[in-house]
Amino acid sequence: MVLKPVLMTSAMTYDLVPSKEIFSRISRLQHRLAETAVDTAIILDGVNMFYYTGTIQNGVLFVPADGGPIFFVRRSLERAEKESPLEALVQLKSFSELPDRLKGYGYQVARIGVDKGTIPVSIFEKLSNVFPETLFQDISLSLSMIRSVKSEYEISLIREAGKRHKAIYDQIPSMLREGMTEWELGSAIHGNMLKLGYTGIGRVATFNAEFFAGVISFGDSGNYPTASIGPDGLVGLCPAFPFLGGTRRLKKGEPAFIDTGFAYQGYFTDKTRIFAFGQPSEEAVDAHKICIDIQEAVRCRLKPGAVPSEIFTEVYQTEVVPRRFEENFMGFGSNQVSFLGHGIGLVIDEFPAIARKIETPLEENMVIAVEPKKGLEGIGLVGVENTFLVTEQGGEKLTPGPDEITIVS
Repeated sequence: MVLKPVLMTSAMTYDLVPSKEIFSRISRLQHRLAETAVDTAIILDGVNMFYYTGTIQNGVLFVPADGGPIFFVRRSLERAEKESPLEALVQLKSFSELPDRLKGYGYQVARIGVDKGTIPVSIFEKLSNVFPETLFQDISLSLSMIRSVKSEYEISLIREAGKRHKAIYDQIPSMLREGMTEWELGSAIHGNMLKLGYTGIGRVATFNAEFFAGVISFGDSGNYPTASIGPDGLVGLCPAFPFLGGTRRLKKGEPAFIDTGFAYQGYFTDKTRIFAFGQPSEEAVDAHKICIDIQEAVRCRLKPGAVPSEIFTEVYQTEVVPRRFEENFMGFGSNQVSFLGHGIGLVIDEFPAIARKIETPLEENMVIAVEPKKGLEGIGLVGVENTFLVTEQGGEKLTPGPDEITIVS
């Protein structure tokens, strides 16, 4: 497989987001604002700022329901001019300047949409003081729904992430050795990911959640209680850093649970595979096979118009319950979660989830990570995760490679 080189030099030879992408996204946002009778959206968080401008700066993006967007930049205006195709880029020193600046552009704002899921209270209070007569409306769901449907450009980046993700997992058997620690394996995987263009930072949408590279758990570490938003258990390096892996050493025959996200130019794939140094237990092999069956049951239902809550219920009732697989399914003990998959894109946990309460139908070109996993007492966590594109034929796998347990002799 030939991989594109990653170019990062002082001459700024990296790729920019195509201007047609940016303006298409802004158009979709403006359409949604008009539908909900919101005059304008103010974007402050880095992920949505990148999505709508092509750059991440300290500033305020103003997107009216009708009219041209204005990007007020505190720092760095010079870099924003290099990276963003937006025409109205304006230096801003303080939020207090915004009302007069907007009046100068002819905009009146009676109702402003903000993402209340990401905006800090202190910033919201400043905006409220600056616009005392304005009604603020939460548009977090609208922003998430717009990002959930990927363009061909975005899909191409996710495909490339999937190819590079495979290249990493192909290297893992040669990294494994009996007696190595989770941290040693995780560090080696992370280092090789960076060499293949992994963009490093793990972005998550869930408030106060953190993510670093992935989860490396040997044996019963996969059942260790965590505050993670997913079913994975892990110990981590210390209480201050319960991420990646800990000091447990790999024993012969126990499962090596490896769950990582790979981001290429900011877009993630999510992938889990099980490796074993020597033959794993029959219980682990059997449970893993059932997880693969459950994944396939979800995959074939990932079609436009399918309702996530119905997918969850159907699969649970036809694949999980008849096999008496409920106990410690989707996480051991307190790690158990009530979903089978999640959207993925610029963050690892995007809308929508394949879960009981999600009633919004799937749309073509949504991207969903499906992750059926099973905790086995005294053995660890087994299961699989792949990233799929929603199509008329069901989910198209974007994370190539075998799903079965890889046994390393």
